[in-house]
Amino acid sequence: MIKNQESLSNDSIYCEQDYNYKHHVYSAVYIVVFFIGVLFNGAALYVFCVVNKKRGPSTLCLMNLAAADLFFIIFLPLRITYFQMDATWIFGDIMCRATTYSFYFSMYTSIFFLACLSLFRYYSVTSYKEINLKKVSKICVIIWLFTGISTTPFLFNGSHIRGNVTRCFEPSGLSAWTKIMYMNYYALIVGFIIPFLTILVFNGLLIRYILLIPMDKKHIRRQVTMIVLVLIVCCVCFLPYHIQRTVHLHYLVHHPNICSLHNVLERTVVATLSLAILNSCLDPLLYVFVGHGFKTWLLLLFKTKGSLNVRPLSTESGDVNNVLVEEVQMEETLVRKT
Repeated sequence: MIKNQESLSNDSIYCEQDYNYKHHVYSAVYIVVFFIGVLFNGAALYVFCVVNKKRGPSTLCLMNLAAADLFFIIFLPLRITYFQMDATWIFGDIMCRATTYSFYFSMYTSIFFLACLSLFRYYSVTSYKEINLKKVSKICVIIWLFTGISTTPFLFNGSHIRGNVTRCFEPSGLSAWTKIMYMNYYALIVGFIIPFLTILVFNGLLIRYILLIPMDKKHIRRQVTMIVLVLIVCCVCFLPYHIQRTVHLHYLVHHPNICSLHNVLERTVVATLSLAILNSCLDPLLYVFVGHGFKTWLLLLFKTKGSLNVRPLSTESGDVNNVLVEEVQMEETLVRKT
């Protein structure tokens, strides 16, 4: 199979490669992410929206995070079919654009909500005042609108014919790759670096606060777990992807004829993109340790007595709500030693 680079310009050197391995890797990763993501993100959204009526700022962030993950996951069957058919797109140009858009929209929405989660957790722990939930809801709406508008340029990349086959997720022509390179700079700064720095700063401040203020050991474990999980998602899923994508696009546009380099970059993009997609499977860990009601719901679902010392109940929302108030208070209010 001939590399996408053949369409960059008439003067480009064609770099011949076999990309069948990429189709197999993406198919396997997408299938795993689809089943795990639908199960746990769907369950989390059900618990946060239907079962748990006592929502704090962190829960609102996680509820929106689960929705963002599901928005991408519902398009995964199309991607799976595409790579199972050796990169042949059969769903039409509009669905190609929508599927491409869903990835970027979901990813950057998730990053912003992780930043908000870090910010709200810091103020929930350090401030004696309650965070206004209406303001939190407005911030969530602004994030959806801002990310939705900012990622609309990805709707401009539709399907095209290459090698007598309809392709998707492959920009055609040097001008298209150049536009994507400049879009990447904007996405890198606004969509990743700024929220990533926000995550680092507020989690660093939270760690310093935990070290200075006496706190219940159980509460310390919860705070540390949340910090570690957020940093793992950002540093494992999103950081390598943005570094690799920036380097790859730079050399693809400015040095398109260095085939040996592009062979390496094409293989690394498979690894980093797979890691970026796996965030939909790591986010549910946050629901377990941070999301109010999700862990309780799981305990009650499997009829297991958890740390809340509640008797096994049915999973009806009315029954579960009776045991959630204590959990919300424990999560949103710092328990200080006197």
